[in-house]
Amino acid sequence: MAQYNLKAPVVVTPNDVITDGLITINDKKITAVKQAIKAQKTTKKTFELSDNEILFPSMINAHDHLLGSYYPRVLKSAPYKSWKPWDDELKSARVYKERGNIPPYYLYLLGVYKNLITGVTTISDHIPHFVNDPFIPDMPIRILQKYTLAHEVSSYDLNWGDGVDIEFKRAKKKNWPFITHIEEGFDAESKRGVEYLVKKYHALDYHTVLVHGLVLSNEDIDIIARRKANLVWCCTSNMNMYHRTARIKKWIDAGINVSIGTDSPMSADLNILRELSACKKTYRTLYKKDIPDEMLVDMVTRNPAHAFITTRNLGTIKKGNIADLLVVKGNPNKPHKSLVQAKLPDIMLVLFEGKPLYGDPKYKPLFETFKQKIYTFKINNTPKIGTIDPKGLMKKIRKFVGFQKKIPFLPVT
Repeated sequence: MAQYNLKAPVVVTPNDVITDGLITINDKKITAVKQAIKAQKTTKKTFELSDNEILFPSMINAHDHLLGSYYPRVLKSAPYKSWKPWDDELKSARVYKERGNIPPYYLYLLGVYKNLITGVTTISDHIPHFVNDPFIPDMPIRILQKYTLAHEVSSYDLNWGDGVDIEFKRAKKKNWPFITHIEEGFDAESKRGVEYLVKKYHALDYHTVLVHGLVLSNEDIDIIARRKANLVWCCTSNMNMYHRTARIKKWIDAGINVSIGTDSPMSADLNILRELSACKKTYRTLYKKDIPDEMLVDMVTRNPAHAFITTRNLGTIKKGNIADLLVVKGNPNKPHKSLVQAKLPDIMLVLFEGKPLYGDPKYKPLFETFKQKIYTFKINNTPKIGTIDPKGLMKKIRKFVGFQKKIPFLPVT
């Protein structure tokens, strides 16, 4: 079915909150955003949300490592001085060898399913193109393809890409984001990341997406703000690995475009819903005040859509944008808070380019209109349906590792 409507009691665009919203979807795009009471009668099929359901743009995970989609975490020697000793410890851990028994394709599916069941339909996977390019076409949701990168701006990075200066110039020429870890550590080398970007590589402007930034100085933050570069906050990964996180309030006060990423589940929390909740709690602990829920919602919708440049037709519900949408069960009077506090059972429907991929069984009629195969399963003991097969994936994982593996970020039965 090419055209249909979604009628929602509350629509968070997130620029605005619309009551009695009627969203028209034609093929992959949103073709109209109206109030239902003002909309003319239509012959298009209309699917109505319940009174306690809220429509959002689906989320964008601004930083993940999909090849690192496994569990448990490796944090034996935390806090670490930089990412390097953690990486060394990871690669010598038993769980790393166990993960190595799983072909990369299935690790990618594992990471994508982890994101999809939380309402994420776009992921920035921080890895060189030759690693993820073979898998991206077979994934059910969007993995960012148009980017250039470096692993880390330091002398001990992993040498991803062709070098910071070349990768940044390529990003400017193509108008793509240039993505890199920055100042993820407390040694003298880590603290010079922004200095290197500015003075050595001339690689800091609105194309630049910087991840972590644990030790950004006031001067660093001011430079990032003036040059309109972007920052990504990975709160739980930072807290688990280093027992501290970025000076997020300083970033926000400087007017920097800030997004949220989950990082790998081998260092961070289980998913982006847990990440949102942790960000809220961590901010209160650090600053004795609450970060607005509206701001957190922006950090997983329109902020990353802006940061990654080629995704600016995502992250917002408006005419002409791609119909990546999310339905969350919550309090219609507190819609932003409902997303920030959402749990896995509260994800009621996920649309990707106008098609339903995952949701509550009551939306089966919408799934059936697209004539896709529908799987049934439970997530956290809550019945769900989808065009994905998480039970089948976990059977594959069992075959590869040789036992019934429990992975808490994909609690499927």
